[in-house]
Amino acid sequence: MSDQTIRIGIIGTGIFAHRHNRAYQAVGDNKFKIVACANRSKDKAVAFAKEVGIPESAIYTNPIDLINDPNVDAVDILLPVQFNKEIIEAAVAANKHVMFEKPIAATLKDARDIVLLSRKASTVVAVNENWSYHPLVFAVSKYVKNGGIGDIVNFTYDSARPYSPDSPYHATKWRQNPEHPGGYLSDGCVHDMAHLVPILGNFSKVGAFATKTHSIHVCEDTLATNIKLENGGVGVANFTFCSAGVKKMDLVVHGTKGTIHLVDDTLIKLFDAAGSPIDIEPITSLQSKAPGNGLSDVEGELSAFYDAVRHKRELGVTTEEAFHHLAFIVAALESVKTEQIVKVEQA
Repeated sequence: MSDQTIRIGIIGTGIFAHRHNRAYQAVGDNKFKIVACANRSKDKAVAFAKEVGIPESAIYTNPIDLINDPNVDAVDILLPVQFNKEIIEAAVAANKHVMFEKPIAATLKDARDIVLLSRKASTVVAVNENWSYHPLVFAVSKYVKNGGIGDIVNFTYDSARPYSPDSPYHATKWRQNPEHPGGYLSDGCVHDMAHLVPILGNFSKVGAFATKTHSIHVCEDTLATNIKLENGGVGVANFTFCSAGVKKMDLVVHGTKGTIHLVDDTLIKLFDAAGSPIDIEPITSLQSKAPGNGLSDVEGELSAFYDAVRHKRELGVTTEEAFHHLAFIVAALESVKTEQIVKVEQA
C-alpha cells in the first residue's frame, strides 16, 4: 500500500458492499484498500470482513466509531438513503472524504442539506450514481452542450426494465418499506436522470401519470411524463419496471441543427439538419475525456472518486445534480397525485 492509497471504511455490508469490493479490486490495490467495515449486525460485518481481509479490530457496529478510526481516509456509505444525511454530516465533521448511494436522500429537505454540506466541506463528498460514469453518455452530453445539434427542440425517452421478481434488491427491507419518494420507482428513475440531465439540461416543469402493476414493487412502477426543460425544449419521458422481458433505454433528441439517437449507453446515431445520417466520430472522440479513466459503471465512479481526492478533478455528477434527479421524481409524483403541472424544485 502506497502513500497515495485511499483507505476505505465501508458502512453497510449488504448486497452492494460485495459489488463495491469487486470494483475496488478492479480499479487497483494501489488506489484503494478496504481497511474497516460497519454493520448493526455484527455477524454480517464479520462475514464481510473475512471476505475482504479486514482485521477484527476494525469491525464496528456503530458507524460513528468507524468514521473516527484514524486508519480510515474515506467512508463508503451503503445504507438505506434515509441515513445518508446523518452519516455524511459525521464524516465531514471528522474531515473524512465520503461517498454515498443514490437517491441522494429520502426527502428534498435532507437532499438540500447534503448539497449545502458538500459546498462547505473541505473533503470530497461524492454521490455514487454509477450511470453518471458511462463514457458514451458523457460524450453525447458534451456534443450537445457544445452546440452539435443546435438548440434542443424536442426529445422522447423510453426506459423499460423487465419485471424481475427474483431480483435480490426487491427483498431488502428498506425497499419493501421505502421512505424515499416513489420507492423502487425513484430508486431506478434517478439512474435515468443521470443520463438525461447532462444531455438535456435541467427540467423545469412536469405533468405525469403513474400506475402500479406488481405488488413486489410496493409503490408505482410505471411513470409517464410530459416535460418542459429550462432551456425551452419540450418532450416526453416514460419509465417502467414492468416490461415483458424488454430492457432498453432509448433517447431521441431533436435540435435545430440535427438529431441524436442514443440507445442504452452503447449505441449512437447522428443526423444532420436534412435528416441524413452522418459520422459519429465527433461524438465518440469525446469519450476519452469522460471521468473514470476509461472505466464505466461502479468501477468508473470509484476511479473518478480517487482522482477527485488525490488530484482534485471533477466528479461525473455533483450533489446539486443528484438533488435535481430526486426533485424531478418528487415533482412527477406530486403531478400524479394532483393531476396538475408541477414545477421541479432547484437546488
